Amino acid sequence: MLRCNWLRCCWLLSLVASLGAGDEPEFAPTEIQVPNGFVVEVAAAAPLVKHPMMAAFDDRGRLFIAESAGENLKRTDLEEQLPNFIRMIEDTDGDGQFDRSSIFADKMTFPQGALWHSGSLYVASSGGIWRLQDTDDDGVADVREQIVNEFGYTGNAADVHGCFLGPCGRIFWCEGRHGHEFRDDGGHILSQGKAARIFSCKADGSDVQVHCGGGMDNPVEIDFTEEGEMLGTVNILYRQRGDCLVHWVHGGVYPRHDQPQVVAEFKRTGDLLPPVVNLGHVAVSGTTRYRGTQFGPEFVDNFFITEFNTHKVVRAKLSRSGATFAAEVEEFLSCASGDFHPTDVLEDADGSLLVIDTGGWFRIGCPTSQIAKPNILGAIYRIRRREGSTVEDPRGYTIDWTASPSQIGSLLDDERFAVRDRAIRELASRGEPAIESLATLTKATSDRTRRNAVWALSRIDSPSSAVVLRERLADESPGVRQAATVSLGVRGDAIATAELVARLSDVAPGVQRDAATALGKLHAAKVIPAIFSALATDQLDRVREHALIYALIETNAPAETIAGLRSENGTIQRAALLALDQMDDGKLQRSQVTPLLSSADLALQRTAVDVIARHPEWSDEVIAAVRSILTAKKLDQEEATSARNLLLAFTANEQVQAFVGQLLGEKSISKAATLTLLEVVRDASLSTVPESWIVGVARLLDEQDPEIVDIAIAAADALKSTVADNALERIAHDEKRPVDIRVRAVAAKSLGAELKDSVLVLLVGQISRELPITRRLTAARAIGSAKLSVKQLQTLAGALADAGPLELTSLLAAYEGVEDAVVGELLLTSLAKSPGLTNLSPSALDRVVVALPDALSDKASELRSRLGASSEEQIARLAQLEAGMTGGDPLRGKAVFEGQRTSCVTCHTVQGRGGRIGPDLTTTGARRTTRDLLEAIVYPSSSLARGFETFGVLTTDGKVHTGLILSETIDSIRIRTTQQTELTVRRSDIEELQPSTVSVMPAGLDRTMSAEELRDLVAYLETLK
Repeated sequence: MLRCNWLRCCWLLSLVASLGAGDEPEFAPTEIQVPNGFVVEVAAAAPLVKHPMMAAFDDRGRLFIAESAGENLKRTDLEEQLPNFIRMIEDTDGDGQFDRSSIFADKMTFPQGALWHSGSLYVASSGGIWRLQDTDDDGVADVREQIVNEFGYTGNAADVHGCFLGPCGRIFWCEGRHGHEFRDDGGHILSQGKAARIFSCKADGSDVQVHCGGGMDNPVEIDFTEEGEMLGTVNILYRQRGDCLVHWVHGGVYPRHDQPQVVAEFKRTGDLLPPVVNLGHVAVSGTTRYRGTQFGPEFVDNFFITEFNTHKVVRAKLSRSGATFAAEVEEFLSCASGDFHPTDVLEDADGSLLVIDTGGWFRIGCPTSQIAKPNILGAIYRIRRREGSTVEDPRGYTIDWTASPSQIGSLLDDERFAVRDRAIRELASRGEPAIESLATLTKATSDRTRRNAVWALSRIDSPSSAVVLRERLADESPGVRQAATVSLGVRGDAIATAELVARLSDVAPGVQRDAATALGKLHAAKVIPAIFSALATDQLDRVREHALIYALIETNAPAETIAGLRSENGTIQRAALLALDQMDDGKLQRSQVTPLLSSADLALQRTAVDVIARHPEWSDEVIAAVRSILTAKKLDQEEATSARNLLLAFTANEQVQAFVGQLLGEKSISKAATLTLLEVVRDASLSTVPESWIVGVARLLDEQDPEIVDIAIAAADALKSTVADNALERIAHDEKRPVDIRVRAVAAKSLGAELKDSVLVLLVGQISRELPITRRLTAARAIGSAKLSVKQLQTLAGALADAGPLELTSLLAAYEGVEDAVVGELLLTSLAKSPGLTNLSPSALDRVVVALPDALSDKASELRSRLGASSEEQIARLAQLEAGMTGGDPLRGKAVFEGQRTSCVTCHTVQGRGGRIGPDLTTTGARRTTRDLLEAIVYPSSSLARGFETFGVLTTDGKVHTGLILSETIDSIRIRTTQQTELTVRRSDIEELQPSTVSVMPAGLDRTMSAEELRDLVAYLETLK
């Protein structure tokens, strides 16, 4: 149970206040809640620190902090100014409060993490990995070496984070989805890619390896279990934002599912791997595994995770689930202040927990507010258990670290985790002379002693250490066996092959998983039969399956792997198929795959479809397979999906195009087959559409089946051909059909088509704010893309006065290039009254008024001056609105949210109900203040949630499309425009793709509501926690 906990140490607070006096902003400690029995202290605040982000201790208890200068800068400015730095603070009297501060390394781009290892500080700072050394011990780094480069970044903090020490002594770091490119001394590219990844290297920066990766936006921090498994935090693992705790496994490929072009950079073993737990839209940051005794045994091995958005630290209690983990998550620390932003959590040697609050400065990509508040200073808080145990000499200052290996070895089971860690490092640094003592320690009665002896041996690269490690593969403790398995896998010990094969049937799934990983790194064909046998078990979870299939891929032995295709076991067949497709020398043949399309094993059949889709040279087999599926008497949903996916993967192939056109013209195929073909036409991305497709779609528009007509209209909308216009016109005039179908038919007509007056009247009647949003937008798009007469433009101008922000931009497109003075006068007069005016961009207005007579220029200029608002005006208006936000009714607010006029529910999901255009708002009240919510409604372009950034697309024909990228492939991107339409653009047609500052959510929605409705809506959003 949480309770309010005022910060202790009144003398410290008065000291902080006095030190903060003057022109500098003052630190104001905030109210923090922690569980009963715990206490919170300020460990460091201004002037010692101002905007700390992430930190790490060294062996002397000095805290190295990656600190921001409090400025939000893009990449070019960061590289020009180098404003950020590494700060070092010390607690010289050991009372738990830091009292000395200095700059260890200045002029950094954007440091996001720190690791002290072997006398050096390793820092991931935007662009690369740095090793900093203080050779004369004066507190300032005098040797600065970038040991790994180059990583892409923009300045939004979603790039490199770290570093972290692995149990085998390798240096790890995380990289966001901004790409990397490594070159050798001669300038030759060694590795490159756009995907997010977890990397590692040796301490000198050599031997850079990729551990895993995927389409996720921003992996942040990692930590390791005692047995060597890596878990970490990551933002936006899923498109509808999922910020997660993930078990990062070797060779693993992780979502996002809408990033196929970067996922394609990796070797796949099947479905993308899932997280341990999805925490929602919380903006996770730092994490640490608790190892001390001060909190009590129930906290040991819990992962603490900071949540930037929700102003919380949560506690994840892990449990093993097969070869991976499950987690039970509960709140540990919370703060009511919207300016409290925890970015890191780490454990001090005494078992207390440090939580770093960076303050209010950060705004680039910040999902809660775009108003930077550098005057809100951060701090470092310490959490202790009030009645917790006291740890004497937690870092072992009184220990003689020059003692013999056997004496140091006795510390491997010390109750102080910092002492155990140092003992491992010390023994490893002794090298060969320590191996005899370590060999003895691997036979100790204590599991922890044996396991830590294994980790020390793993860092000594010698034949004699390997001999001892092999012996531990048969240890009675699963944890020791696992540590030995990991260690031998890292060094690629071929002599241990037989023992590692035996571990594939270990009773512990974690050992099985790591044994498969180790065997894969040996690249030995002789282990393949054993891997097949391991795959045949009924108890095969996804992570263990991945490890086994990835091991097959790494063996790169196609001749031996082909035997799996002949197995009677579907799982083995599927694994062999995937491995042959992905291994470097696989050379998979179409004859080996096509028979599997008719397999009764649906998982195997689906995998065969996926594999074939990656081979454009196999179009003949695709046609034969799809013909068999679509001409069958019965077509179930899974078969239809397989056929659709195959065809979409081959739509660029002329033979497949002809085949689709042929089937579209056949009346004998089933309704399900017809719908599948129409979906292919609708979703294909072709620069030149086959005539047979257009003719087939036009024919199907005259069908009476409403389901066929519905998808045929969508297909016609994608084609935009004059051939279908007559059929669409007939639907538009058919009063027996539903209104929304008629409206969609008009919108699907070719660009610049003329409209009859009766059709225009129909469309104008649909832009009423009381009608469904999708119909309003479709009608507005149909009007905007049509060629209207002067009389029709005059009629339409009167309707613009009532047009809301959602429809206005689309409607205005009808006036581009118009020169008529009467039309222009009516247009400008109506726009001045329109509640949607504030949603217009200056460029959208300029495209309309540029052709109008000069006599209207003053009126146009006055209108333009009303667009947008300065930051000062925004702040003032938000303050004015916030003052009236008390007393709202959440129930009435829910009705506003779900009502036709605002149509919030069309774009946003709440508890699984609603649209998926914008962020999921199920827990928005937990992470956004009243002011944040108002800003998101009134000025949506000032607060772009991470993962929902917009882009401007300039195509080679001169058109500009602004919107949200929904998905990307190697050949195309699919965007949702600010007019709420979806558009596929081939990459070959893109001249320029640049980030935009305009949100897909329209501005001005507040002006479509009364003050009471706005207050009620905010009250409802605040209840969503």
